This record gives sequence, structure tokens and C-alpha cells, in this order.
Amino acid sequence: MKSKNELRKEIFEKRAHLSQEYRHAAEERIYQQLFNLEQYQNAKKIMVYYSTDEELNTHPIIQRAWQDQKEVGIPRVFPERVMEAMIYKENTPLERSAFGILEPEKIGKRLVPEEIDLIIMPCVTCNNKGERLGYGGGYYDRFLLRAKNAYLVLPYYAKLQTDEIPTEEHDKKVDMILTEEGISLIK
Repeated sequence: MKSKNELRKEIFEKRAHLSQEYRHAAEERIYQQLFNLEQYQNAKKIMVYYSTDEELNTHPIIQRAWQDQKEVGIPRVFPERVMEAMIYKENTPLERSAFGILEPEKIGKRLVPEEIDLIIMPCVTCNNKGERLGYGGGYYDRFLLRAKNAYLVLPYYAKLQTDEIPTEEHDKKVDMILTEEGISLIK
């Protein structure tokens, strides 16, 4: 089995070669599935990662959540490797983190992790067993220890899924994976 870093490198290379046409078509199908989910429709408070150009675009998910009157939080990393879900509204100022990711200012209000209904999670790759390979650092794994009630959904491109992912005891599986090819219900 490949190491986590070897697998990340391989997937980053594949991801860089996905066409814009494929990405757009896959994302539209994934959005349809997400917005039709009972877990999405019933959620009052959701956390969504703020995507970079290389990732599956979550900006339409955030826009739709606002239209649907949901309270939206996006991640911000604080010192001591702590991640929080900062409340994000249309006028919330964003700043670039040390990792190059846009995050809300640290002075904003936070969603209480235990009150989050749905978390839309990022990954480098995943498989149909609900295992995900993140970017490293364990930020989501630690955050999920506090967000015990949240339903975990991972939207992802099917072309980048892999069968084997090196996992550790603390790695938490997601509840559902959405790809353009369909839904994988894990739990």
C-alpha cells in the first residue's frame, strides 16, 4: 500500500489533469444529489469547506444554503492546530491562511460543534468504505470529536477515488460519499 504522502502526490497529479467540462458536469450532478438529501433539507446548521480552485467547488453549496435559510460555518484554523466552524455570511471578510486557504476573520462568531447538523468535508481522495485521505494535520479528525451529532458528507469526483487508503485508528469515516456516479451510503 502506498504511503499517505505518495497517494496525495499521485492524486494531486490526476486532479490537475481533470478537464473543466468534466468538473462542471460532475459538480452539477453532485449538487443535485446533495440538495435532495433529507439530511441537507432538515439541517439548520451546516459546515462547508471553502474550496480552492483545485477542489470540488463548494461556493454554489454555500450560496444555496444561504437561500435555504441555513446557518453556514466554514473552517478556520487557530494556533495549537485547532479548527473551528466560523459563521459565514455574504458580507463576512475573508483572509488568506498560512496554508493559502481563505478563512473568515478570527474575531467572528463560531458555530457550536455539537449543534452542527451536517458537515460537507474535503479530501484528497476517498473510497466507498467511507475512508478519506485529508491534507494532513488531522484538523477534521480533532474537530469531529466535538461535532458528534453532525452527519458527514463527502462530495467528490468519482475519477479520483481509490480503493486502498492508509488509515489510522483515529481516522473517522464519513457517513456518505456523493459522486457524479451516485451515492455511497456508509452508515
